[in-house]
Parts: sequence; structure tokens; C-alpha cells
Amino acid sequence: MSFTFLIPKSQRFISNGTRIGWRSVTTLSFGNPSLRHAETGFSPPVDLYETETELVVRMEIAGIDPTTVDIMIIQDQQLLVIRGRRSDPAAGKPRKYHNMEIECGEFSRQIRLPRIVDQDDSSAHYEDGFLVVTLPKSSLPDPGPRTVPIE
Repeated sequence: MSFTFLIPKSQRFISNGTRIGWRSVTTLSFGNPSLRHAETGFSPPVDLYETETELVVRMEIAGIDPTTVDIMIIQDQQLLVIRGRRSDPAAGKPRKYHNMEIECGEFSRQIRLPRIVDQDDSSAHYEDGFLVVTLPKSSLPDPGPRTVPIE
């Protein structure tokens, strides 16, 4: 069971005055898997699903250079940690915002894995604005943390 707390993403209103555009800011989960994120920066949305042979994590990171993203598996805690940064392409240029929803800056996500994975055969690739991390299932834990390169 999980609870998601919602706050308004923007102050957009439709004609009858109803606010639209909600976003999740904190997710609390009970049991596995739990998705947690850092208190600072922004939090890209993440999907975690399982097939017969692997766990797959899919994170929306449009506009982020995949070479600036770090992925680490911490096996003894069954965690996948993904960190990165989205740069503001117009930083330092004068501008007047009428609506601002695209978040820039640092992000860090910790994804609790529901089972032990094979670190050596893990892989990651960037596809259509999404980071896809594939983690083959394993019955034996591997010692120590390991980084996963993005192809």
C-alpha cells in the first residue's frame, strides 16, 4: 500500500475557476517496492516493473544529458540510486515567465528493489526521453555497490 501526497504543479485554472495540474511530491510506501526521493531538487517520475527474468526501471529524463546521470546498485540494501542534473538552457538570459513547470537542477532517486539482482549483467539505455535500467533477477547477492553505464 502506498500514499501519495499531491500539491499543485502550477496555478493554472480552467474557465470555471477549478485548479488543474497536480504533481506528486512525496510517496510513502509500505512493503516492497518503495520509491523514495531526496528532499532537495526535483524528482523525475519512475516506473518499476518485473518480468519473469528481470526488473525494469523506467525514468522520465527528457532534456537531461544521459552522460551526466549516475546509476548505482547497492546490493546489500537492495537499492538502485539514480542521480543527475537537468541544466537550464536559458540560464543567465533575461526572460519573463508566464508559466513555469519544467524543473531544472539536481535530482536523486532511490528505488528499493523487491529482490536481489545480477549486478554484472545489469544495463541501462536512453530511449525517447526515458532512461531504461534492466536488472536481471538473481538468487545470490553480489557484494558491494556497483555503477551501471548508460549505453
